[in-house]
Amino acid sequence: MEGLRVSTRELVEAVGGEAGSQDPLVLLETAVSVAGRVGEMADGMVDHYVGAARAAGLSWTVIGEQLGVSKQAARQRFAARLQTDAGLLTVEEQLPGLAPRLEACLEVARTAAETEGCVAGTQHLLLGLLHVGVAANVLDRLGVSRDAVRETSALLLTARDEDGERTVGDGEAAAKAARRFAASRGQRETRTEHLLMVIALDPGSSARRVLDHLGVEPARVKKELADFMPPAPRSGRRGRRTGKPDRDGQACSFCGCGDADRVMVNGPGVRICSECVVLASDIVATTRAQRSDAT
Repeated sequence: MEGLRVSTRELVEAVGGEAGSQDPLVLLETAVSVAGRVGEMADGMVDHYVGAARAAGLSWTVIGEQLGVSKQAARQRFAARLQTDAGLLTVEEQLPGLAPRLEACLEVARTAAETEGCVAGTQHLLLGLLHVGVAANVLDRLGVSRDAVRETSALLLTARDEDGERTVGDGEAAAKAARRFAASRGQRETRTEHLLMVIALDPGSSARRVLDHLGVEPARVKKELADFMPPAPRSGRRGRRTGKPDRDGQACSFCGCGDADRVMVNGPGVRICSECVVLASDIVATTRAQRSDAT
């Protein structure tokens, strides 16, 4: 943090240079102006990271606790500013960037899609993730190979539009969902393991269809990735994750977890844990936004 520290002496020198006069009143007026601008910059920085926390799914209660104020005070102070300052707090700016290894994987995926003459889908992302990084190691351990992905994709994903072009193209939405997922874990970069987690746990993705055909269950992917990413920030409640099955002895139907401290949403023949609900919501929101942009 030393590199970010601005001393009083530096601010005084800045005021003297801007004032261009030794008149005490001119210096005081300039000092007030400089202090106001510095304060606005500091407020803008805090606004940015409050917006990033909201984009990551954190509640006003958790944000208020971090700032030392109540939920109501945090919402009143920041909510309106986040809505109006779109230039500062765009979604793209709030989300983590791409790690170099993930960028390399995405380039492989784009090339594969271009070779097939179609828009990149999650099956191409899966192929790209076999190129380098944690995801490549995990997929190797799960017995997933490039040839197997290519052959299965050709077998299962044959939908074409009226011009004969492949219509599967869920790759862009998945990449955005991965950035949201990385943000929800408090990460500064979106890495290959984040993207693999997103496409492997999305039951509607093309990659999930490929993995199902290859006999790779979502729970196996999540278990392999567990050691490579921190748990999601806890919202308000204290305590440690037990790792024990929930009190009914049943696990999440999507990721296979059975942590006792996760909320389980029950449905007819299905149970979904709170983390999978959040991930699914991000995927749905990103896909809807993409479709809206396209129209």
